[in-house]
Amino acid sequence: MNINRINAIIYKGFVSLRKDVFRLFDIFYWPAFQLLTWGLFSIFIEKTNQSGINITSLLLGGIILWTFFDRASKDISLAMIDELWNKNFINIFSTPLRISEYIIGISAIALLKLVVSTVFMFIFAELLYGFQIRYIGLYIVPSAIGLTIFGWSLSLFVQSCILRFGHTVEVFIWAVATLVQPLSCVFYPVSVLPRWAQYIAYALPSTYLFENMRSAIAGKSINTWEIGISVTLNILYFVFAALFFKRSFEYSKKVGLLIKSY
Repeated sequence: MNINRINAIIYKGFVSLRKDVFRLFDIFYWPAFQLLTWGLFSIFIEKTNQSGINITSLLLGGIILWTFFDRASKDISLAMIDELWNKNFINIFSTPLRISEYIIGISAIALLKLVVSTVFMFIFAELLYGFQIRYIGLYIVPSAIGLTIFGWSLSLFVQSCILRFGHTVEVFIWAVATLVQPLSCVFYPVSVLPRWAQYIAYALPSTYLFENMRSAIAGKSINTWEIGISVTLNILYFVFAALFFKRSFEYSKKVGLLIKSY
């Protein structure tokens, strides 16, 4: 065993971290995410412990609705990155296929997978915990659509960054959902967040949807004004993400980034 060769491997690891700032993400964010999410959820439970609110229903409802966003933010990006890994992305677009047709196609597959996953989760939650879809009611429709669109917007944004900056940005395919989860208030209300974090939370369309999910499960009325804000934000973000993706794709073709990066 040679200590110099071991030191060389260690040095190589430090150099890789220094050159690729995205690798530092795994070191700092995941511990912070765990502490922030479950710490805030614990505070919420402590405050509502005597209020008669069914914490299990709120938790399961949040998990099921979060699936819409989580899968939407990953599946489209994974379909594209799979083509890049297999060196097939250029081959696909050497045909008359348009980028809009490609996105619609992989979105249709992702949507089908999402529906199957969600139905499975509802059945599984009812069998194990007695959780039924009627707890959320018809609110499941606007919340599911809103979270799916928001997930697609972030997915397009991540894909755009991959096209421009290469494979080092791939980590955000898996991380984007957990980046916004603490600020989307999936398991606790916005009021639990620190003041500075509340301003960021209100800029996310998902926050309004989860706030009203808790109202729906508690049997309270839905705030249509907040739903309207969520819809408006979703439209703005989706249009921006689509335009950014289109420009990034055209730019990557023009300068040959796909060939260089992959």
